[in-house]
Amino acid sequence: MTRPLDPRTCPTCGDPLRFEILDDERFLVAWSCVTCGLIRTTEPV
Repeated sequence: MTRPLDPRTCPTCGDPLRFEILDDERFLVAWSCVTCGLIRTTEPV
């Protein structure tokens, strides 16, 4: 049985992601990894 990946963990290196709220009205959030530099944004549909 495999566990789903934790969305708060970097898919590239496995380190914890930091988040920053870009737009609180649209719930737009940027997730970034300090170690490998990955940045992704999430916004509800």
